[in-house]
Amino acid sequence: MNKTRFLVLYAIILGLTFVAAAPFFMFVFLIPMIAVCATFKFRTGIFAAACIAFVSFVYMWMSADPVALAFQNAPWIPIVPRLITGAAAWWAGAGARKLLGGRGNRFVSKVLPVNVVATVASLGNTVLVVGGLILLTNVAEVLEMSNAAFFVMIIPHAVIELVLTNIICPPLSMGIRRGLNGTPLESELTPLYTAPNKEN
Repeated sequence: MNKTRFLVLYAIILGLTFVAAAPFFMFVFLIPMIAVCATFKFRTGIFAAACIAFVSFVYMWMSADPVALAFQNAPWIPIVPRLITGAAAWWAGAGARKLLGGRGNRFVSKVLPVNVVATVASLGNTVLVVGGLILLTNVAEVLEMSNAAFFVMIIPHAVIELVLTNIICPPLSMGIRRGLNGTPLESELTPLYTAPNKEN
């Protein structure tokens, strides 16, 4: 792929990640990464995960809320879990496309693999990041609550994020594919589905 187009694609991904990280978009922070992991090749998916990690790291030093301060005590928490989550989500999507491809049903072959990516990314991010905060920082103490209460407090946010990503990401992923169809960037897309016993 032309290097200029490649850099433009990556710049757009990074820019969208910064926008999605704004406080009033808190429930859709993962959507750029999920859409990319469900649509593009592995290297681009990992770049999107790295964008999430980088943006989290930057905002961590720009905020004074208790969670950000807890992140500052363990700066790897915003980074490593997001990279692991991105890789796991991409491979989960690849496995789902291979398993469900060629079924003929639009929902099963096209929508469900994106839902798999969204679910793995959302749950993985919640478990790894919140688990890291509970085990390695004093965030619950700062908030004057127990670790169990802090985890329970996170559950509504995690559920909303899970639902929204599963609703928004499938049409977003398919829209990206349709928009890039026939363009030079089409070579960066993963196969939408794999027919049984055939190469991608």
